[in-house]
Order: sequence, then structure tokens, then C-alpha cells
Amino acid sequence: MSKYMVPVGGDKLDNDLHSLKSDEKAYIRFINKTDRTIELVWINFKGEYWRYQVLRKDEYLDVNTYKTHPWMALDQITKDRMHVDSKFLFLPKTSAEYLQERYPDKIVPEHYEMRMRVYVTLPMYSLKYAALLSIRNRLRNTEDADVLELPRELIEELKRTINHRKHMCSTVRKLHVSTR
Repeated sequence: MSKYMVPVGGDKLDNDLHSLKSDEKAYIRFINKTDRTIELVWINFKGEYWRYQVLRKDEYLDVNTYKTHPWMALDQITKDRMHVDSKFLFLPKTSAEYLQERYPDKIVPEHYEMRMRVYVTLPMYSLKYAALLSIRNRLRNTEDADVLELPRELIEELKRTINHRKHMCSTVRKLHVSTR
């Protein structure tokens, strides 16, 4: 049996953002609580974005990862970033760290391991940004924005959101993972 993580292009978004070697394990259950189909994305050691799995609403995926491996979630269609554990970029913690944060008065064994639930949710956008995204989803390219009767500043912001989506579409890769 195999799972598929998907490549789309090869550019990196942030040269400083990548996985680091670590022995500190993190057992995560990613749960999609949005009404959208999302792509769960792992950022590898080279800083490349790899689609690890696609999750529909209320689906979950158990992942054995490491503390220094960054993750994010994207809307499968629009490529808008979702929140993972209330942040756009998710950096896993060990089970002991999660429990220590949640129950600061309790003593947690150093090597305590359990699967932690991490929710993928829709971020709260400003009204202006939500409107830009809605318009962007109806346009094919940046030139289409030029014909809109909007202030120049908004047209430029709209073009940036269109270019960002194009960049995300060409950046995420599909990765083939063998499960044994």
C-alpha cells in the first residue's frame, strides 16, 4: 500500500524554511475542520514543498514526524493557506512539550509519547483580504485585474494575490511514500 505526496514545480518559497535532522519524535493527528478539501504539505530538508496527503472535511491523517519538520495546509483549489494549530506554519512539538504547555503544574515524563490532535481551520481574514481573494478566484491572470474599476492600489494588491497563487501552484510537489 502506498500514499502519494505531490510535486508541482520546484521552486522554494523561503530559502530559510526547511526540515532539520532531529531525533525528537512528534506523533500528530492532522484533522481537517474546514469545509474545504486541503493539501497537507511537508517542507523537506531542501526547503521544497511536498504534498503529503489530501484531506476532505473532517478527515484526519496520523503522521509520525519530528520536532524540526515544518508543515502547512493549503486549500486544494485556491492554494490559500489554512491555519494548522492556529498558525499558517505548523512546527510540531513533542508529546511532553504539548502536555507541559497544557498542564504546566503537572510533571510529564521526558520521553512520554502520545498522538496529539492538530486542527486545520480556516483563518479569519480581514474583509478587504477576503474580498481580494473572492475577486482573485474569478480572474485567470494579472492582466484581467487591469480592466476592473478599482483604485490602482487595490489592483496591485489583487495582482500580488494572483501571483502568489500561481507561485503556490508551481511550488508544491507530490511525494510518493511507501508504508510498510
